[in-house]
Amino acid sequence: MPPPISHLPLRRLTRCPSLAAAAAAGRRSHSSPFISSSSSDDDESPLAAELFPAAGAPTLLSVARSLAASPSPSAASVLGFLRRLPRDASPHIFPHLVAALARSPAPLLALRLFLSPPAAAATSHHSFNSALLRFPLPPHLLPPFFSHSLRRFSGLAPTLLSFNLLLKCVCSSLVPRNPTLYLEIALRILHDVIPSWNLAPDKFTYSTVVSALADAGRVEDAVALVHEMVVDGVVAAEAFNPVLSAMLRAGDVTGAAKLFRFMQLKGCTMTAATYNVLLHGLLLCGKAKAAMGVMRRMEREGIVPGLMTYGALVDGLVKCGRVEDAWKVAEQMGMKGLAPSEFVYSAVIAGFCKSREVDRALSVWEAMVAGGIRPNVVLYSAMIDGLAQCGRMKEAEMLFGEMVNAKCAPNVMTYSSMIQGYFHIGDSSRALSFWEEMVKVGCVPNAISYSILMNGLCNVGRLKDAMMVWKHMLDRGCAPDTIAYTSIIKGLCMSGMVDGGLRLFQDMLAKGDAKPDTIIYNILLDGLIRAKDLPRAVNLLNRMLDQRCDPDTVTCNIFLREIGVAEKGRQFLEGLVMRLCNRERYRAAGDIVIVMMAKYIVPEASIWYTVVRGVCHNRKVWKVIDKCWDDIWRP
Repeated sequence: MPPPISHLPLRRLTRCPSLAAAAAAGRRSHSSPFISSSSSDDDESPLAAELFPAAGAPTLLSVARSLAASPSPSAASVLGFLRRLPRDASPHIFPHLVAALARSPAPLLALRLFLSPPAAAATSHHSFNSALLRFPLPPHLLPPFFSHSLRRFSGLAPTLLSFNLLLKCVCSSLVPRNPTLYLEIALRILHDVIPSWNLAPDKFTYSTVVSALADAGRVEDAVALVHEMVVDGVVAAEAFNPVLSAMLRAGDVTGAAKLFRFMQLKGCTMTAATYNVLLHGLLLCGKAKAAMGVMRRMEREGIVPGLMTYGALVDGLVKCGRVEDAWKVAEQMGMKGLAPSEFVYSAVIAGFCKSREVDRALSVWEAMVAGGIRPNVVLYSAMIDGLAQCGRMKEAEMLFGEMVNAKCAPNVMTYSSMIQGYFHIGDSSRALSFWEEMVKVGCVPNAISYSILMNGLCNVGRLKDAMMVWKHMLDRGCAPDTIAYTSIIKGLCMSGMVDGGLRLFQDMLAKGDAKPDTIIYNILLDGLIRAKDLPRAVNLLNRMLDQRCDPDTVTCNIFLREIGVAEKGRQFLEGLVMRLCNRERYRAAGDIVIVMMAKYIVPEASIWYTVVRGVCHNRKVWKVIDKCWDDIWRP
């Protein structure tokens, strides 16, 4: 038998007292091994009467299955049944008892039952898989439990399902812990441990690891693993889908098209989930024509679009700015007998609110309510945020009150929208009262809500209060985001404390909590120029370019305000254009040329040639790529 997974760098579980000995003692003293020894058999809870059928004696296995199927089984009933089992009871009973105890009010008893079974035969791969599936252990503790179990029970032979459950647990531990470590463990299990047990990975094994690699941003490794899967004779859309999604999220339409063609060549059966991924991803990349081609191909292959398909289509259309088209698709859903879900309505409402078409959002809201959809916290928050952004705070507060009356508890995003809206219309006292109410009802502020509060306080000249909020946020362990840094740096620069803003900027770079954007650089550059410190402003601009953060029109106007639009201004802008071109950032260079033309500053002929050649070259390449993509999806 292959050795257990001893090489995994995971902590070993502590051995529990023998449950078999405790159960034997229970038979002698008629008391549960998990209850105080002073308990008598008169205090025991009898087996529930509903576990036994009305006619005919139940088999032990049927009783165990009934206990496992119970929504909330009693631990006392399970233990009482365990004490009454004969010594030669079937080992198939124990996986059901493990499952029942795992769902009981004392779930750790399931762990003790598995590790200390009443008979050696009780420890089988069935009970092991039941333990892996149902134990209430955190995901990162299941791998050490897996290793410990194999060492403890020499006759235990895990199945492929056991390893699939283990991989699922390992990969679900990626977010709170070190992704590199856990990905390496997952790959080691796939490539070394599973083959050592003479098992062959299936589509669930590969799809779990491929999905984890794609979610961690290791798309190239995910593609390599997909090719390895195909070589091993496994072709499953479940493994291709996460890679397609990751590629399209990164804007790699060409790579996604190649991978889709590879799927077709290998005879992979496309599922509705595959088409949903393609539709949503293509729309996010602005490829509406190709997305419609996918929709037609889907219908031609006999796959009927469902709620998930329409949801992906609506959300993708909204995110690429085609909200009216998204609403038309939602209306077509009703004509085809599919009622739009809360997700569909929230996407459309948020889209109209983002484009400042609040009245259209309200009409969608009315249609939703008339259709019998009860608004949830996401829908209320989206509508309230839209009203608040447009300064319609009376309507926003009325909807907020309606939300509370409907027993739908506002969350931190709802309160943040109200706070931002009142700061926007200049009513800081009302904004602060909503903040106090948010804290009073138990909503924990996040980085976004702190940023909104600090920005509002800085805008009304209360920098000292904003700095106190900043300190409170750090004391609570809430990592500031780019918006939070922007708010405080802006407040410091507006108060003439540019050095303080630069120190906070250096702290931002050192901690790495957030990445500075063009807005932060412009705030600092404006502060330095107003302080007549042009050399430091130029140094900061150089750093901005080195960090691959492109200057914009505001950046140019800040410097032109100091050096003027005459010869010095032309030399400065031309130098900026050439530095961007040398870094192959032609789009940003073109934006600077547009600023020059708006200021009636004519660039040198060599500048024109360099920028136009770079921009046209890129556009030509993208045009060819778009044509190839359209040819692939042509029905």
